[in-house]
Amino acid sequence: MSSRRQLRVVLARNPPDAFANCPIFPTLDVIVQCPFPGWTVEVLKMLGDALKWDIIPVVTPTIVGGLDWGTMTGNDTWKGVLGYLQNGTADAAALMYQKTDLRNEFFDFSYPVNNVQPVFVVRKKTENLGSVLWNAFKPFTIEVWLCLLASLIVNLFVMIAISRVEVKLLFRDRFRPFEMLWHLVQLQLDEKSDDMLFYTLSGNIVLFIFALLQTGTLIELYKGILLTSLITSNGDNPFANADEMIKLIGAKKYHLTTNYMGNCKWIIELSRYFDDLQHSDQQHFVKLRAATSSNPVIPAASVSAALDLVDTGKYIYPIQQDSLAMQMSKERCNYVYVSDGMPQVSSFFVFKKNFSGLEEFNRQIIMNQVFIQRTFNKYFNEGFKLGFIPKCEIAEETKSDASKPLDIESVIGVFTIGALGIAASFIVFVMEIYHYWHMRILARRARMRDPWNVRNLARIAQIHFTTSQQYSEIDVMRLVDALNASSLSQSSSDSSI
Repeated sequence: MSSRRQLRVVLARNPPDAFANCPIFPTLDVIVQCPFPGWTVEVLKMLGDALKWDIIPVVTPTIVGGLDWGTMTGNDTWKGVLGYLQNGTADAAALMYQKTDLRNEFFDFSYPVNNVQPVFVVRKKTENLGSVLWNAFKPFTIEVWLCLLASLIVNLFVMIAISRVEVKLLFRDRFRPFEMLWHLVQLQLDEKSDDMLFYTLSGNIVLFIFALLQTGTLIELYKGILLTSLITSNGDNPFANADEMIKLIGAKKYHLTTNYMGNCKWIIELSRYFDDLQHSDQQHFVKLRAATSSNPVIPAASVSAALDLVDTGKYIYPIQQDSLAMQMSKERCNYVYVSDGMPQVSSFFVFKKNFSGLEEFNRQIIMNQVFIQRTFNKYFNEGFKLGFIPKCEIAEETKSDASKPLDIESVIGVFTIGALGIAASFIVFVMEIYHYWHMRILARRARMRDPWNVRNLARIAQIHFTTSQQYSEIDVMRLVDALNASSLSQSSSDSSI
């Protein structure tokens, strides 16, 4: 009989803690047939070897997704995995727990094994014509663009008023408000016209402030940000960090969903997160609580149901980095994971109360931090496909902060603005041609209706005799009748005398 100490450990089919797809379950060692036995299993086996303890598996009969992590009943007893520890069936569990006051009362916790982050799972954003057209405007938010427009309008009215006063003071020859508008737009685009002059001190002060702030500072800032945003890949993420996610939820563009309902039997990975969402004073939770007050969290019956909502493209699912939900999400396609700005939480091994070897176990956790981090990276950061590998139609692209060549999607907004400007110019040009042509026709008709006017007759005669073109509108017989009538009226007046 071996003299080594034995550690009875609860092992459950709960990826990524322990994978159930190995030829034999449980498999504690990394072998060719099972290169990924489980993240927690590998760490526990390494610590056991360092302590020279034998790991004795206590296997739960539950299937993947059906594990009861530990539920407290009304008489201070626990069932599920934590029930194994309370009733003495096992000494520890090959699962990562968060420490709570209630659990700490009944169980012992190890030294923190690692820190993990909640992760937002969301469907990749899809580019369409409407979204890429706004690439030229994305350096500034809508609020900033509206402020720029408002500043332009206010400065325009002030400059028009000053130019009107300068006309009254005889500093200007004439009042031209529309010309002032075009000059101001040119100045806004950093193309100042030499004709834009003021003759009063107040006018020059307004012109200086506008040129310094709006034309100089903001436009130059826009140019730099636009170049950076166009040559830098944004990846497929609908948002870059937790703050942007909260803004989208507050604007009701996305909804938060979870399968944690506050009293779930086995979903505990994010229980601490949603408890903090209700009670914590941390800035992240305060902002998210305000956003979800008008856009409540949508409950889901299970992990699969929550991921089905994410597949629709308008839901965000917060899960924990080392959870079964994370593993299940990686068995689907077209997801991105955002963790920037999320608060980290510590994970622990849990032991039965007053476990005698806890101090030695904690010492080995500290001594083997390099191996623990290496194993964590292997399962969560290296991009290995674990479990069921999905057959995605399009290969997932990795997000890169490196610069990239400008493609047509990046600059199509700029070309679209140019095309719209040319189209508008052409339409206005046609309208102006029609307007001036129509005004000339009306003027000619007016002159023909009043043949008594010698000036009109002279103009008509000049047109008629100086061009080879025939004008159907010129009624020569009507002119003759008018002249005859004029002669008769003149002769009658002479006879009466």
